[in-house]
Amino acid sequence: MKPTKRRPNVLYLMADQFHADCLGAAGRDIRTPHLDRLAAEGVLFERAYCNNPICGPSRTTFITGQYPHTHGILGNDIRDLDDRNEHTLAAVFRRTGYQTAVIGKSHMIGAWDREGFEHARYCDLCDCDRNDPLANDYFRHLHEHGLAAAYDLGTLPPDHPGSRGRAFESSIPERHSLETWTGDETLRFLESRDDTRPFFIHMSFQRPHEPYTVPYDTGLLYDPDAIALPDNAGDWFERRLAGKPDSLRQLAGSGSGMLYAPEDEADLRRQLAFYYSLITRIDEQIGRVLDFVRQSGEYERTIVVFTADHGDFAGEHGLMNKNAGIYEAIHRIPLLLRYPGAPAGNRPRGIAESVDLYPTLCELCGVAVPERVEGSSLTAMAAGERPGKPQTVCEWSSPRYAERVNAIRTERYRLVYYGQGEGELYDYETDPGELLNRYADPAYAAIRLMLTERMFDHVNRYRARSTAATSKRIGYLTRNAMTRLLHTGQHNWQELEPLYRS
Repeated sequence: MKPTKRRPNVLYLMADQFHADCLGAAGRDIRTPHLDRLAAEGVLFERAYCNNPICGPSRTTFITGQYPHTHGILGNDIRDLDDRNEHTLAAVFRRTGYQTAVIGKSHMIGAWDREGFEHARYCDLCDCDRNDPLANDYFRHLHEHGLAAAYDLGTLPPDHPGSRGRAFESSIPERHSLETWTGDETLRFLESRDDTRPFFIHMSFQRPHEPYTVPYDTGLLYDPDAIALPDNAGDWFERRLAGKPDSLRQLAGSGSGMLYAPEDEADLRRQLAFYYSLITRIDEQIGRVLDFVRQSGEYERTIVVFTADHGDFAGEHGLMNKNAGIYEAIHRIPLLLRYPGAPAGNRPRGIAESVDLYPTLCELCGVAVPERVEGSSLTAMAAGERPGKPQTVCEWSSPRYAERVNAIRTERYRLVYYGQGEGELYDYETDPGELLNRYADPAYAAIRLMLTERMFDHVNRYRARSTAATSKRIGYLTRNAMTRLLHTGQHNWQELEPLYRS
C-alpha cells in the first residue's frame, strides 16, 4: 500500500485588538522582526477585515467560517451556551487526525472548545468557571507564584492608576507576564506533543487588548516622545470628532466605557508606547515558538497564520481602544499567511474577510470543507490569480444604539448605519482619514442608497443567539459570581480567597 502523505501542521496565531498597521512590515515604526519575516516568506493581505468588531462574535466567525447573521453570536458572554458544534475548524481538524491545542485566549463557547481541542490552557477569565477563578490556567499560575493579587487583566477599580483605560506599569514581572506565559505554554505543548500526528495549535494572545500594561522590571520598549501620531489624530484634539455621531462624541467626552480619549497628544503618545511595547513582546514570544518549530525540522511543513479578532483605534482619530463605531482602525485586521510553496512577499490589496480563513486552511491541508462554511479560500488571491471581494460587511450588536449596527466597506467607500436614521459615510478616495462624514451630503445620496441596499441584502437573515442584550442579562445574573467580581475589579484575590477556601 502506498503510504499516505502527511498533512502539514498549522500554527494559528491570533492577537486581540491588534491594529493592522502595527507591524514593521505594514507601516508603523514598531519592532516586529518575527512577524515581518513571516510577511517576507509568505503573504500579507493588506485589506483583510473582521466580520464583527468585538471579541467573542469575531472569534466565532473565524472558527465557524460563517457570518454573524448565520452563526447568531453577536454578544460576548457565550462560554456557557449549551451547545454542540461538530463543524468548527478545530473539531474538523481533530477528526481528520490533527493533535489540536488552544493556548491563551479562546473566548469561545466552552462546549465547542471541548469538542475541538485535545489540549487547552486558558488565560482569560471569560474562559473559566464563573465561580472558580483558579480553574483558569494563567490565574492559577499567578496564584501559585504569589502574584494573584497583582492580576491586572480585568476591569480596574476607579482608584487604580490604570482606570479609565489609562496604560500603567504592572507589578507582575516579565517572567510571569501573560505574554511569556503564553509562549511558555505553547513550547511546553510542542515539546511533549505526539509527533506521529500533525499539530493544529491556536496560540492566542489576550493582548494588546487593554489594559495596556508593561512589566515593572522591563518597562517601556518605546520612548513616547519619539512616537509619530497618525495623520488623523487631530480628529479628537482639534476637531472634537466634528461630524461624527453625537453618541461617539458624548462617549469620548464622558470618560466612560472602553473607549479612551487621551487628554492631549503627549498622553496619546504614552498610551501608544505601552501598546507598541505589548506588540513587540508578543512578537518576541511568537519568535520563540517559530525558532523551536524550525529547530525541530517541522517548519517547512507548517502553515503559519497571524491575524487578530479586530483592531484598536491605536491613535487614529486621536483615540485608543474600541467599542465606538466601526472605523477602518477597528474593522481592518492584520492577516499574514505563510505556507509551503507560498508566493513569498506578495501583498494582495483586494478585500479578504475573517470567514475566509477556515476554507483557506482546509484547502492547504487537504481537509474537506463543510457545506455550511460561507467563506472562500484565499489561496488564489494570495497567488495573484483572483481579485479580492467587492465588499465586506461588519455586523455588531451594541447597547448604545438600536441593538444592531452594520457597516459595509468597498474599495472606495465605508457606510455605517446605527439605526434611527443615524449613520456615517466616508469616501476614501478623497478622505483617507475618515474626517468628512458624507452621510447627509446630497451629492452622495445615490452612493448611500446603493451601499445601504447591498449591506442589508447581506444581513437580512439574522438569527441572533447572543446579543448585547443577552450579555447584559447574563452579566446581571452572574454579578456576584466570584470570577465576575475578580474580573470586574470589584474585589481583589486577597479579599476573595478566604471565601473561595470556605
